[in-house]
Amino acid sequence: MFRSWWIVAALVLFFGAAAVLDFGAGFRAKSLAVRMEAVAAFVLAAAMVIVGLGWAPFAAVPLGIVIGLVFVSFAVRIFLPGTGPEKAQPGALGRGSAFYGAVTAALSAWVLESAARSAASVTEHPAHQLGVIVADAIAALLMLFAAIGWLLATFAMPAESKSHAVPRIKGLREAFLAAGLAVALYAVS
Repeated sequence: MFRSWWIVAALVLFFGAAAVLDFGAGFRAKSLAVRMEAVAAFVLAAAMVIVGLGWAPFAAVPLGIVIGLVFVSFAVRIFLPGTGPEKAQPGALGRGSAFYGAVTAALSAWVLESAARSAASVTEHPAHQLGVIVADAIAALLMLFAAIGWLLATFAMPAESKSHAVPRIKGLREAFLAAGLAVALYAVS
């Protein structure tokens, strides 16, 4: 699907690193909500590794179902936030985290759809329309800013700041996922 070897290498590197970190975060998580988010992010990153390897045209329906289930898991957390004792803990997951996860799942679904259709038909590919090319480029730029923001929130938090730094594993895995989506959106535009 992707014609350039460096795009395939970047997709596999970014999404593979995100998948490994998500897999490890699933075991290290202490609360069920954090564990579920890590598992959902792992599934999403693993599905995007498959897309990056060029298997999207052959597995579009199963991958679409998997990405759809990840999207639904995040959407449920947006509209039905937890009310138990883990909600009161510092660093508990909120609606913002669920909304960001839903956005990354939706962008992953768009990359999957674009990658699967581009191999089937060149003339009817949606990325050949100017509006879609511009939207993909803007989304790629925004995801690049998101990756930089995750890295800054993880490593560049001043000591005198009253806000808390993002945990290193979460910051790195979200930065890898955002960077991978930026490369994938660039590749399909």
